Amino acid sequence: MDYGETCAPSRLFRGIIEGFWFSEIDAAGEKTFEILPDGNFDLIFILRNSCCSLLFAGPYTRTAVMPICAGKYFGVRFRPGKMPNLADIQPAELVDHMVQLPRMSGESLDFLGEGLMAAEGMEARRALVESIFHKIGLELSGRRTLSDHCTDLITSCHGRIKVHELARRVGTSVRTLERVFVRNLGVSPKLFIRLVRLQHAVARLKDGAAPSLTELAYMCGYADQSHFIKDFKEMVGRVPSKA
Repeated sequence: MDYGETCAPSRLFRGIIEGFWFSEIDAAGEKTFEILPDGNFDLIFILRNSCCSLLFAGPYTRTAVMPICAGKYFGVRFRPGKMPNLADIQPAELVDHMVQLPRMSGESLDFLGEGLMAAEGMEARRALVESIFHKIGLELSGRRTLSDHCTDLITSCHGRIKVHELARRVGTSVRTLERVFVRNLGVSPKLFIRLVRLQHAVARLKDGAAPSLTELAYMCGYADQSHFIKDFKEMVGRVPSKA
């Protein structure tokens, strides 16, 4: 699915939100959307006529296909590992899964949908959703915890770090990291590192940053091309291609 219009979050939410996007699919548009493995959580508002539905998704550890219908889609993409506290849902419940929320922090979805439909442009849509987040103090969840510190370290080095090195750098044990990650992110630190590294590789494939798969493998921290291809195929379901 074409993400269409995009915009960055305001300064207040940069610690937890990666960005916003808006796309409109007509009746003749594509019918599925491929979700590649990543460590992100996403909110997706689906706007059809006068109704609004809301999906809460991620992280995905394998490629999935989401069916889509004609309508307008507004998405909030949270930074890797930054799950917003919007419902009584544990992170593990969203791994390779998405759930439909009946409301968002007490706000009627149809009310939110009407506001998003009436808003003129991405900045207005961003401001509307951020105003709801501000009411519930969501930006405060950007306060740094152990898991925040770890995910920031992992993303800053694009997943080029081992779990034992991560534990050493944050001053804790591997066993503690395992508990913290599963509780707060739904996945182990080793798997989260793989997801971040894979996403970096996918981004480099798209922008053509490396002239060959061998150089891309080394650039992304894999031992060699064969390890890169094996990891990519295991998680994405196909071999990488620069085409």
